[in-house]
Amino acid sequence: MQTNRAKPSAARTLKARVSDAALLDKVTAIKKANGLNDSDLLREALRDYVDRERMRDEIAAMDQRFGATVDRLIKMQRVMRAEIGVLVAFMHEFSGLYLFHTMEPPVDVRQAAAADAARRHEIFMRRVEGAWTGGNPLESLACGEERQ
Repeated sequence: MQTNRAKPSAARTLKARVSDAALLDKVTAIKKANGLNDSDLLREALRDYVDRERMRDEIAAMDQRFGATVDRLIKMQRVMRAEIGVLVAFMHEFSGLYLFHTMEPPVDVRQAAAADAARRHEIFMRRVEGAWTGGNPLESLACGEERQ
């Protein structure tokens, strides 16, 4: 079986007709300024065109990755907001239960109770800070920090 197709050669001649006088003047000026002939200029223009097409494809792929990243971050943010909502609700209920079930100290011991509450609050805040920065707040209990 024989085909009439010629084998592609290493070089092929391309011709371009330019009818726009302004474009032709610019092309002529570029050729003179850079010492190029018609073939050199056409090859350079074709290389630039192919590179732009490749870059356009790369930018489109990057845009898709960026969009996927933004979508993922939005989903993570929604999850975190929901978790924060749960924590706020928990703290609201916890503080309500505490205030409902805790009686005020009698008037004659309020100053001492306030001083003790301030000391315990400072311990509590140190434990919260330790938990926030990655520490284990239960370690302070083992060391007897609350009794200081």
